[in-house]
Amino acid sequence: MKDRRQQILDAATRIVAEGGMSALSVRAVAAAAGIGASTLRYYFPSQRELYDEVVGRSFDDQLSNLRIHDRAIPPAERLLECLLQFLPPSEDQVLHLERWLAFYTSAVGPDRTEQGAALLASFAHRARRRVDAWLAVLQQEDALRHGDRARHGTLLLALIDGLCLELLTPQSPATLESARTALADAIGNTVVLAEN
Repeated sequence: MKDRRQQILDAATRIVAEGGMSALSVRAVAAAAGIGASTLRYYFPSQRELYDEVVGRSFDDQLSNLRIHDRAIPPAERLLECLLQFLPPSEDQVLHLERWLAFYTSAVGPDRTEQGAALLASFAHRARRRVDAWLAVLQQEDALRHGDRARHGTLLLALIDGLCLELLTPQSPATLESARTALADAIGNTVVLAEN
């Protein structure tokens, strides 16, 4: 029989695929896995552990290191390539950002929930770690303007969040192309050293 922990994670992954991260709850996962909540707690003693694992899987499935280690490509281009994974891949998918916004709303809006806050905390932690890992690669190459990777990461993630909001804003002049350009400008002007 399939490992019970894996069975739980598979059920959680299905829930996220069907309803987004905001649909994830201990009760929903237990029901989808065909187990009781106490059995789920045996494998994942805290809600946070379950959420961290599910968010980690989602990140691993959706975010790749792409060519971040390929020194034949300019550092700014490599970092941009990686960060663009946080934006929709095409204009017709911009409305998928509504799920992202609902995810944030479940954590910080007037109808926020403990579950939403835990999921957002896990998501934000994973995003910071992934961006920091990409920045660490460039730091090893002496390609960053300064060594404060946390500062660079905060700037980049805040810009990405703002761009996502702007793309969702009705009648905004922002396009996916202008968002990509803004991100490229931030990388080239504030994060990565200009090439000689």
